[in-house]
Amino acid sequence: MFEIFKAYQFNSKKAKEYGFVENQGVWNHSSTILHGDFLMRVIVVDGDLSFQVFDKETGDLYPQVHMESMRGTFVGTVREACLEVLYDIRKACFDVQGFLCPQTKRIMAVVQEKYGNQLEYLWEKSPDTAVLRHEDNQKWYAVLMRISWDKLEKGREGLVEAVNLKQDQVSDLLVKKGIYPAFHMNKRYWISVPLDDSLSDEEVLELIEKSWNLTLKK
Repeated sequence: MFEIFKAYQFNSKKAKEYGFVENQGVWNHSSTILHGDFLMRVIVVDGDLSFQVFDKETGDLYPQVHMESMRGTFVGTVREACLEVLYDIRKACFDVQGFLCPQTKRIMAVVQEKYGNQLEYLWEKSPDTAVLRHEDNQKWYAVLMRISWDKLEKGREGLVEAVNLKQDQVSDLLVKKGIYPAFHMNKRYWISVPLDDSLSDEEVLELIEKSWNLTLKK
């Protein structure tokens, strides 16, 4: 569960507004889950987050939520409830950090404000790849990647952050400088846009909005 906090930094000011309580450098937040049957206690120390779950009636610790060997339906339900809380805390109390390109930081700040979504790092084997998706239908409308320039332009050296976006006029867009066939996705419907200021922020945001609209349907 903790991989969702990769590339995010704890913001103590936001955390305090959210309801975290600080004591000697330890930030604590407690909330009930699953209709009040369990208590979830979230702890942040030096930016590192952990949590514990307790049976509300008995006060006993429920360690099964952290045991990978536990695969039952009930423990799965508890994990889902915990993950929902963690996503909410990440959205309210953490800031995205560590972008390679200045434009990426600007664009992602606008996206978070406009659409209410944050980057989700879903793959351990691809730690520099994240998605933005609709909360209702869970469809991706953007995939942010840190890749070699050579993936977009053969022979070009260095790294770049690029975003894959769904479009309905792909062939028309590809004639424009700064727009490439989608890396590692369906090139018929998706494009790759390096966030190196080849396109203006306004142009990138317009393409993101188009992708968001095209992925609205369930």
